[in-house]
Amino acid sequence: MAKSDDEKIYGYATINPQHEVIAGSYGTWSLTLTVGKHGIDDGGHIKIAWRDVTNWQRPQFSEKEQPNYTTITTSGKAEFSLKFEDLGYIRPWRPCLTITVYDGNLREGDTVTITYGDTSKGGPGAMAQTFVEDSFEFRVFVDPFGTGLYTLIQDSPVLEIVAGEPEELKVVVPSEVVEGNSSWLSVRMEDRWGNHTSKFTGTIKLASDNPNVILPNPYTFESTDRGTHRFEDLVFQKPGIYFITVSDTEKNEFSCKSNPIVVYEKRLNKMLFWGDLHGQTEETVGTGTVEQYFYYAKNVAALDFVSHVGNDFQITKEHYKDTQRVVKKYHEPRKFITFLGYEWSGNTPAGGDNNVYFLNDDHLTIHRSSHALIEDKSDEETDCYPISELLKTYRGRKDVMVIPHIGGRHAILDDHDPGLTPFIEICSVHGHFEWFAQEAIVKKGLKVGFVGGSDDHTGKPGGALPVSLMEAVKGGLMGVFAKELTRESLWEAFQKRHVYATTGERIILRVTCGSAIMGDEITLNQPQPLDVEVIGTCGLDKVDLIRGAETIYSHQLTQFDSNSEILKIVWCGARVSTRRRNSDWSGEINIDKGRIKSAEEFAFDLPWHRITEKTEQKIRWISTTSGDFDGIILKLDAPEDSQIFFDTNLVRLSFQLNQLTKPMVADAGKFEQKVEVSRISGKATPTSVKFEFTDQNMKLGVNAYYVRVVQSNGEKAWSSPIFINYEE
Repeated sequence: MAKSDDEKIYGYATINPQHEVIAGSYGTWSLTLTVGKHGIDDGGHIKIAWRDVTNWQRPQFSEKEQPNYTTITTSGKAEFSLKFEDLGYIRPWRPCLTITVYDGNLREGDTVTITYGDTSKGGPGAMAQTFVEDSFEFRVFVDPFGTGLYTLIQDSPVLEIVAGEPEELKVVVPSEVVEGNSSWLSVRMEDRWGNHTSKFTGTIKLASDNPNVILPNPYTFESTDRGTHRFEDLVFQKPGIYFITVSDTEKNEFSCKSNPIVVYEKRLNKMLFWGDLHGQTEETVGTGTVEQYFYYAKNVAALDFVSHVGNDFQITKEHYKDTQRVVKKYHEPRKFITFLGYEWSGNTPAGGDNNVYFLNDDHLTIHRSSHALIEDKSDEETDCYPISELLKTYRGRKDVMVIPHIGGRHAILDDHDPGLTPFIEICSVHGHFEWFAQEAIVKKGLKVGFVGGSDDHTGKPGGALPVSLMEAVKGGLMGVFAKELTRESLWEAFQKRHVYATTGERIILRVTCGSAIMGDEITLNQPQPLDVEVIGTCGLDKVDLIRGAETIYSHQLTQFDSNSEILKIVWCGARVSTRRRNSDWSGEINIDKGRIKSAEEFAFDLPWHRITEKTEQKIRWISTTSGDFDGIILKLDAPEDSQIFFDTNLVRLSFQLNQLTKPMVADAGKFEQKVEVSRISGKATPTSVKFEFTDQNMKLGVNAYYVRVVQSNGEKAWSSPIFINYEE
């Protein structure tokens, strides 16, 4: 095939092999650049860049027997220096391998071959990214003259990353249904990295411990199912709490329990729906297309509602029109609801990240923070900067919301319009930010609700998983109490703050005070009980009732036992509020007498975070937190006077077992950084709890009460506050 003019001038690149890559697999790939007409001078450069959102393992150039060993060869007469830079080029192509030519030069037709995962010296190869992508691109730039000006070559090499073998079933059901009505259940098969995979063609069956449910017949998956199947014919015959178990019928390799379902005798005025309003795709900084994003939300994650919000300074007119098209295409009242939106992405001093949502899908104009990465500046006059200008532009609009969140550019709350901002986002793949919630309701005195979102960049709204130190935890979800599943009804619930946040689990949480529910504002002249009901996806650890920033009651379900052999050590928190907020808790535990019988990880997130060494006297691990919990659970065979040494980058503790007559807590920083050490009974905890609490110390004025749920697996939920104005 004849080469184009650009290929003749700047060269072209190929990659070998080009077959499908299994997500998270090891392999060897050779990328070859054939040099164009200009050649590349001594002091010239080549950059091979990846998208920001990837966890394809970093090339390394010295440890020949280790993973990701990378080498370079040439048919020309030159030497090379290689370095991998996390911020080596222009967003969203910042991670890149930079190659500098020296002691020679390259002529037209010379080849330069970079081998990722060179195994010639005994290494295992390079590890591909762990999430699927139709077109993982090695974007190749050349600087022939050493000027620092780079030209993108045409048709940079692309690989398709696909899901691996079946490893785990996932089951989703609606949280609340009415007896006697048909209901649905969604099943998906995932590989070890959480990608839904079409490689499962087995048969599954459904079961329940509660006999009062009519279940569908077994179903055999076909490749056309794309790893997911939705049943529409479950019928619950009596009120109660149900769980459905799905398992394969052949080898009994796979089994999964659903989230809880509450069955009511008749429909409540407000039912619980689940959504994810926060994520973006390859048109901006993420991966995958907008079409794939909405398909996943509806058919894989089984959400009730979703939105797509790309960084505004990358949203072209064409991208915005395509997003509008897909929003309209997928919207189906009472079945699946879509919202049009974008992310106003100003720098933090100007307001930080704020998502803008519209009730209607026909908005033709968006008000960006800037056109920083948009070539077409013809509508630049519509930009609004800082956030105060955006709020002024939308002020009084009942069909627009502006929602602050903590992402890369964390939002500040100096400018606030209660008509535009009914709630804020307090958890996402970037971390857990209860401090942001308390800043809003305590320091700023704002009346806002709390929601979770994924801030997904990998094409998995409602199912986002941790993939890097930037996207370090599971994506969050938003629960909404609405009259029905329509845009208008959901929007009304948004405005009333009838919403809550979870860290991705469909934990059922209801908080009331008389007839008021979470998000409401009421006035009392004497204390009244707050009623709390929680139904978890697994056993519950504790449920805390918080007034402002003070925990006024803790309902403990995991029991402390000063005689137990089980030691639970948990750490949490973030280093800073800005980017790169991860707290590094890597460290070890040592015991001077007796032995450690077993050790297991608690709520570790990233694939490479794990226990790295186990002996009877020592445990070592790699762990970071971004506001979330991590920890270690030990079983000991040790005398009461044995000394335990806990040593991490942030905290060092030393204590005897017999000193643990109650939980021990050590603070480590201002963004909820702390360590808690407990001896626990090890008994299974209940999945549901109800209680009431009356605050006899209610303060005059506005009191903001919210509930924090912590499950035994470390997952959390936060209700929106009930705002009680107390008047004597």
